[in-house]
Amino acid sequence: MNRETLFRWAWMFAPKVPQSILMGLAHIAADAVSFVNPGSVRQLRRNYQHLLNRKVTSAEVRAGVRSYFRCYAQQFSLPGWSTDYLVKMLEYPKAQELRALMNDGPVILALTHSANWDIAGAWYAQGYAPIITVAEKLEPESLFKDFVEFRESLGMEILGAAPGEHIFDTLVDLTRGRTALVPLLADRDITGRGIEVQLGAARALVAAGPAALALRLDRPLIAGHMTYKKENGAWRVHAHFTDPIEPPEPRVGETRVEAYTREWVKAIEPAMMEGFIDWHMMQKLFIADLDPERLRRARERAQ
Repeated sequence: MNRETLFRWAWMFAPKVPQSILMGLAHIAADAVSFVNPGSVRQLRRNYQHLLNRKVTSAEVRAGVRSYFRCYAQQFSLPGWSTDYLVKMLEYPKAQELRALMNDGPVILALTHSANWDIAGAWYAQGYAPIITVAEKLEPESLFKDFVEFRESLGMEILGAAPGEHIFDTLVDLTRGRTALVPLLADRDITGRGIEVQLGAARALVAAGPAALALRLDRPLIAGHMTYKKENGAWRVHAHFTDPIEPPEPRVGETRVEAYTREWVKAIEPAMMEGFIDWHMMQKLFIADLDPERLRRARERAQ
């Protein structure tokens, strides 16, 4: 069974399974994957260690893989959730304050791959404001189409982007003047034009998009990290969003986008380090793990 067929079956049957059973199955599968210890799990461990500057335990890695599988289980079951149940599954006390910032245009959100951002997007789109976001194109194209249709059914407007594809001007035109939240997953660069930052204890490459978009549109930029918390038998998502981040004055030899990117990373870093278990980063983003020759070529293309 290929991935596309597997995902379609999951979307069909997961909404029919009680959440307690679905979470139990997801955790069993996560424990099995943690035991096998494939490359993705080993990279997750390295990313945790780079962030925290310490060795992480097998129990911590297993908890991280469980969080990752929990995210997928919830995503596949989301189409079967009622609005009332969705509202109960996320906590963000400052939702109205964020909505007020959109009275004269969009708010840009630099978001980490953490907990369940689809729940957060659906929750906000249901009660506060539209969501406009970018999604990395998947192969095959029909699978990406399924993901787009799924997220659009939750109230999100999706712009697809392939690695290295230039969509920035399209995103500017799509969001300018809109009353909307524009969350952009930004803790990993897929364009070859990433910004080198200090993330925890190590240097990493993150996306330039959120800072560049906020500066181009002259709109507020905030940063966000999600965590899970089990409450009354359910795994609820807690949104940790910063206040609007003021663009700093660039240092000598630094662009405004670079300075602003480093500022939002610094602002969200404490929440990431505290809630690292729910950071689902299984790809390479820290400089120490990147291939130097590929990194050099990417930087040459970016210039």
